[in-house]
Amino acid sequence: MPTLDQVLQQALWKDKTIARETLLRAGADVDTVPTADEVEQYSRRLLRNGRWVPSAEAAAALDLVIGARPDPQNQPHSYQGGFLRGNAALPWRHFSRERIALQLIVRIADYRYIEQQHHSLCGPVTFMHDIAKRTPLAYAAYVIGLAENRRGPLGQMTVKVKSGSSLLGKRINSAPGSPRICEADYIALASLRDGSNILAYRSPFTHTMLEGATSPADMVRWMRDTGYQHVEDHSHMGSWRLRGLLIKAHRTSVGQNTVGLHLNQMRHKRNAGHTVMMCAAGSLANMALGRSLRDDMTMRVFGGHFMLVNSVDVTANGAIFDLVTWGRDSSENRIEIPWSKLASWYGGFVSGLP
Repeated sequence: MPTLDQVLQQALWKDKTIARETLLRAGADVDTVPTADEVEQYSRRLLRNGRWVPSAEAAAALDLVIGARPDPQNQPHSYQGGFLRGNAALPWRHFSRERIALQLIVRIADYRYIEQQHHSLCGPVTFMHDIAKRTPLAYAAYVIGLAENRRGPLGQMTVKVKSGSSLLGKRINSAPGSPRICEADYIALASLRDGSNILAYRSPFTHTMLEGATSPADMVRWMRDTGYQHVEDHSHMGSWRLRGLLIKAHRTSVGQNTVGLHLNQMRHKRNAGHTVMMCAAGSLANMALGRSLRDDMTMRVFGGHFMLVNSVDVTANGAIFDLVTWGRDSSENRIEIPWSKLASWYGGFVSGLP
């Protein structure tokens, strides 16, 4: 993996031509601890030549991370305040301010970089995608609050991590064959999940399993506690998914007559400005992203995976989704998923008005 200094040197030589996405991906791939000066330089490179023109709220979130923008005449390279230049030790004993700050900059610029990697965190990551997409300032304040004080505000809810939690001793290492989860994502996602668990987090299982999966009831509670209005649970994970064991002709009928009605209701919610978080088999996400179907038959019928839905188009033969999951969105693929597969994979959705 490159160091941030190497990323900056590359951006220096290609400053006018290097694309925003290339610079974001390079920043996301940094695996060493950068210096605070390098993080500030990275943010300036990202903003230079109109490469990234943040909204007012995204600019405020950036200020929260690196500090107020300097006076270019008097202090051209000195930012004031901000999480990056804080002096207090973090309760996350093996994490660094500099790397968390760099990761936050990347995610404020593009919320899709929030990823669960090999951890079982699809519910929290889908919820955090929506927060970071709509309100990057709230997202930054949430992660910074948890990173510094173990308390992250999310609307009307405050997520807390106990001082004795095993989460705080997490070391970020790559498991064999799996990319590591980033510190900013682990703080945001594992902390949110921690509040939903009955059992205490325990090492080493904490760092891989994270004590279970997110249920639709968890998602509904997070949305209501955070301040979403008109929160509704339209999930049917259970007897519905058993219909995926029927023969193809019967699955097609179920898809058209049952799933189709549901998806039209989902489309109506999205068009009315509601957030929609769909639960389905991971195979649906893989197909929408243009990937191979990696799950076995059992997981295709019974597996559950949350993803953020930006739009859905219902067709005569199935549906086309614009969804975000695993750090990617499916908007460019426009892959039609047939009714017979939707009957096997689809498990419903949770919606609410932000």
